Amino acid sequence: MKALDEIFLFLEKEFSSSIINRSSIKFFSILNNFPDSFFEIDTFDNYLKNSFFLKFSPLVVVVSIILFFSFSDHPLSIIGTLTFILGTTSFYIGTLVEIPKVRKINKKYFMPLVGIFSILFILSLVKIESFGVYVKLSLIPIILIGLNERQSKDFFVSLLMINIVILVKGYWALSFPFIFFSLAYLFLTYNGRFIKYLEDNTYNLVFLLLSLGFIFYILDIAIAGGIPLFEVQARNSLDPLFTAVSHLFPMGSILLISYVGLVNKYSYKKARFISIFFTIVSLILMAFLGYRTQVIFVLLGALICGSMVGIWKKSELILLGAVSIGSLFVLTIARDTILGVNLSLIESLKTRISLTTDVMDILANMGGVFGLTNGAVHIATHPFLARLMPGVAYSPRRMMAVLVGEKSISVTSSIFGPLSIDFGLIGAIISMAFLGFFLSNLYKIADKTKGERKIIPVGLYSMVLSYTIIGIETGIVDLEVLLLFIISLAYILFIINRKII
Repeated sequence: MKALDEIFLFLEKEFSSSIINRSSIKFFSILNNFPDSFFEIDTFDNYLKNSFFLKFSPLVVVVSIILFFSFSDHPLSIIGTLTFILGTTSFYIGTLVEIPKVRKINKKYFMPLVGIFSILFILSLVKIESFGVYVKLSLIPIILIGLNERQSKDFFVSLLMINIVILVKGYWALSFPFIFFSLAYLFLTYNGRFIKYLEDNTYNLVFLLLSLGFIFYILDIAIAGGIPLFEVQARNSLDPLFTAVSHLFPMGSILLISYVGLVNKYSYKKARFISIFFTIVSLILMAFLGYRTQVIFVLLGALICGSMVGIWKKSELILLGAVSIGSLFVLTIARDTILGVNLSLIESLKTRISLTTDVMDILANMGGVFGLTNGAVHIATHPFLARLMPGVAYSPRRMMAVLVGEKSISVTSSIFGPLSIDFGLIGAIISMAFLGFFLSNLYKIADKTKGERKIIPVGLYSMVLSYTIIGIETGIVDLEVLLLFIISLAYILFIINRKII
């Protein structure tokens, strides 16, 4: 790690004189010339002072799940009902769990644990199955090795390298669990300069997200040959990679709200104007792509982030929430009009939600208690990994559509659908509990951290919570969303190591 820090120190010096850093400084100097916000809405602030919902804790997810399923007019099967009830309950329980203080295991057990793991690992190579029994058993000694008093970086680096080679050879189900635990351990024990540099130079990160997102947005529109919101052919011509990278722009806008709200360089009114301006720009850009998900993401992210840094008044939060719901309705009407769907707004929403819960119910029955596809749906979020699997390389939602008998479309299946088909009822319960634990601790970090170091955790929490709420309908199976969750988890592990919580 010392060698890595020396390399990063060199890169840090080079970056400080780069055109990117100079452009970042110039960009924020331009922001300093923005006018002050000329209006505030605080009509109902006295009544909303202690509002539970406006604190945006992870419990908002529980309420949102219940509200979403209440709109469906189709009954669920027994296992579908169990998935909904137990999954939601386990999420709530996960939010109550604190990060445990784990006692280290004596060094003398290191070599025996390595021996046990090696035997199980070799057996898993001999009998390769999708997340087979030997892979599952080998996770026990891996966790115990990570808890050993001996520093095990050499072991986990070696394990990571071996499994990257195995992954490239096409055995994704065998290698992925080991890659995950290796990276988790390395992030947990990392104590270098990279995270500190990001915290001290967040303006560079904001500028990079906005710049890359805007550049790829323009390229994506140029490739499509029109505005996707108004032309179905243009929407079908969007490049998936360019579209995914263009989503960095709204992420940068949300992080910018956190930045201007927490640094001391901008007055309150100027920070408000900057936040409003970039929220509107992000809304327009994402609306033209024709995807409701990103429009709702911008509105929710701006709503949550601005609330946590004190930019919005309580009354304005209610207004933004109403605008979010209104935008959903308008985009639904626009899309249905373009596609020639002859349904009222309420009927369209109820039909979509009912279809989503129906698909979830089918997948829950197919997945049973222990799952059917053993992680394939989540692995398919990356095209390269999808091509490693036998058969046709589908995207996650396309794969789920094929599983339920739809040959020509993709489907949404709620937050429970992908978990149920991949890992079954047990996996859905465990995954939802972990999601609750993850969101709760990210929220605590964002709430407890002080000063400018608060910028990144507030931005990350706002984005993760927004995508989780959206994922209640769509499922959390988009590559950029999963990467955001992984980055946020890595940040939590670093914070745990720094002993801030």
